[in-house]
Amino acid sequence: MRIAFNSLKGKNQKNGLALRTDINEDDFKVTDLYVKFFIENADQLEKLEADSLNFSILPLDYEIVKEGDLEIDENTLTEEGYWLYTSVPVSYKMPSDTRFEVIEELFLPELEDDEEDGIFEGKSNSILNKFTASFLEELEDESLRLTGNLEQSEVQGSDIQMRRPKRRPQGHIRVQNTTTGAIDPVIGVKVKTRRWFKWGKGYTDNNGFYSVDNTFRRDVNYEVVFKNSRGFKIWPSIISVTSGRYSGGKHSSAGHSITFFTNSKGWRFSTVNNATVNYFNYCNQFNVGTPHSNLRIVAQDATGASSAPMLRRVWGLIGFTTNSQLVTFLSKANGLTIAANKIWILAKLILPDVIIKAAPSRGTANVFETTFHELAHASHFRQVGSGYWIKYINYIITYGPYGNGSGMNNGVAAVGEMWGYYYGYFLTLQHFGNNNNNPIIRPVALENFTPVNRPNSSDIDRFICNVQNDPNCNGNIVSMMGWIPVGIVHDLIDNNADVVRAGFTDNVNGYTVEQIFGALRPGVETVQGFRNRLLQNNGNHQQQAVNDLFNAYFYN
Repeated sequence: MRIAFNSLKGKNQKNGLALRTDINEDDFKVTDLYVKFFIENADQLEKLEADSLNFSILPLDYEIVKEGDLEIDENTLTEEGYWLYTSVPVSYKMPSDTRFEVIEELFLPELEDDEEDGIFEGKSNSILNKFTASFLEELEDESLRLTGNLEQSEVQGSDIQMRRPKRRPQGHIRVQNTTTGAIDPVIGVKVKTRRWFKWGKGYTDNNGFYSVDNTFRRDVNYEVVFKNSRGFKIWPSIISVTSGRYSGGKHSSAGHSITFFTNSKGWRFSTVNNATVNYFNYCNQFNVGTPHSNLRIVAQDATGASSAPMLRRVWGLIGFTTNSQLVTFLSKANGLTIAANKIWILAKLILPDVIIKAAPSRGTANVFETTFHELAHASHFRQVGSGYWIKYINYIITYGPYGNGSGMNNGVAAVGEMWGYYYGYFLTLQHFGNNNNNPIIRPVALENFTPVNRPNSSDIDRFICNVQNDPNCNGNIVSMMGWIPVGIVHDLIDNNADVVRAGFTDNVNGYTVEQIFGALRPGVETVQGFRNRLLQNNGNHQQQAVNDLFNAYFYN
């Protein structure tokens, strides 16, 4: 800035103008530092984020002029880590456990909105009491001109009357709902704006509207960061270096709106984000425990099996410590393969809690149902803890996703999937309609459950309607069968006295989703244990009928 000041001073003298004589280059004190931090693990990033710093994965002297996906290509990394760029006050205490480099010293005076058109007075020992705001803007222009960054469209006179007003960027972030055909608000995501080293940020509300916490005179770069105001983050893949983000390009400081359609990566980030927000809301509505607020959720551009390994909370604990266990689990649970030279990204930077296969081809309703199911597991985890979950993970490593119900810790899988499937489908019915037009499942499907005895390869088979027999068929589930007793939860709650299997009738009614979840406590590692805890918690309500019902599902 001193160079810009001397250049401006020379230009004014050449044109017969003069600056105030009480201003000299020594008045330009360093206010901020342009720095980069080398992130080697997730803990380092969380500590920096706790200081409310704004980060960019690109250097701050880069201009982003186009909209599009914004990611670090992990194939370009030469070390096990990556750089993040930001500006910090000169007084900022640098972390002792994170490598950093100071790139440049900065002069970034903060201008108050009510001072921008006059002379700054009453600020002792401050450069601001010597300059008008218009001069500071002229000084900024000269600095940009000298570095080749002043666009012709931004050149203007220094007269106050010609100066642009400050504006607060605002707008809407929305996403296409392929199920309803509507354009939905994206709820709770962060929107960042940046003009060189000056930042603004805000979060979208329930209508998808955002307004950032800073004002700008000129065009700014917009970025949507899929870190939700509730605390959870959306990641692009299991080997992505950073969480999901989308560059909105450079636009007017008055604001910019973005709508994500299925041709954008932002669609799957937004859809999983909205499903997660709705999940938390439903848990509060039905008094079901919520997952940890700081979940790391991968929204992968793929189809197939999803999972809730809760890796950041179990990896490295007794029973789950080796890379081979990690790779085997992801292969069996999700059909994923990881190159040996990429495992460090997963283990050090991501360790996702939940992995959602969220390809746009699956559509909104399917992605929501999958997210509801996996987050039901995340709620369960928060209640039972890591020891239970490591048994769950090792069961999958040994027997595949569910096995045939006969292996060690099969009860852990039976209880976990019983809850995950039931609550996932229950919320899908709540969200997309508790009727036959629901795009995923009909209400009768939970009633039409055929239990099978273990061992059996039929773990949880689902059958869809037949268009030849049902002219209203839209491909939704109408019945289920398996040794994982998903139907038993429905039978505990509903009021129908239907035949479960030959010789067994469901005579239980009146239990609630809250009571079901309340029985999923630490130590409940079998379906029979779940039954016992449910009765214990609820004064042995309908004990004989409950015992008969569990017997009907071959859990006596």
